[in-house]
Amino acid sequence: MQNLYRGVSYLKIGKTQVELAGFLVFFILYLLIFNLFFRLRGGDSPIFVPGTLLFSLLGYWLGGYLYDRYLK
Repeated sequence: MQNLYRGVSYLKIGKTQVELAGFLVFFILYLLIFNLFFRLRGGDSPIFVPGTLLFSLLGYWLGGYLYDRYLK
């Protein structure tokens, strides 16, 4: 039975991967939500929202926190 699971060890997700995934998810969601909001208000072109990086860093931190709490 132990030999059956020996090849699966490469599937373990690292903290850096979880943090980067959180960063990207929050980054994309923030841009999509604000671009949709400004388009509904009558804007013509998509814009870069100044708080995008701060919100994305929150996702990065949250990904690391959740990794330490539940996956470690």
